[in-house]
Amino acid sequence: MSSITFIGAGNRARAIGTLAVAGGNTVEVMARDQAKADDLVKALGGGATAGEWGAVPAGDIVITALLYDGVVPVVAQYGDALAGKVIVDISNPFNATFDGLALAGRNGRGHGGPRRQRGRPR
Repeated sequence: MSSITFIGAGNRARAIGTLAVAGGNTVEVMARDQAKADDLVKALGGGATAGEWGAVPAGDIVITALLYDGVVPVVAQYGDALAGKVIVDISNPFNATFDGLALAGRNGRGHGGPRRQRGRPR
């Protein structure tokens, strides 16, 4: 099985974390609000653990379950601690009030389209 770290403790981390634990994977949850991480770990059961925000993620797979605008700063913050890990970004480009898209109108289709890593071919 895999070892998976969720950075974020919201609904998406709960939904995917539940499936990950049920599948026999090792799950770690990290969140800025340690109480939210602890609550999610308790709900997930199955040996899920709460990591400390900013510590090196234990998982070979790291899932960023954050608001869209928070992903890049968090990945930059973790920096080299993510080297060699598979990073999965499940963010949606909603704004902080959830009444529109963070990227509305950028390309005329109401969203910014797929993101790509800087320096990578299209």
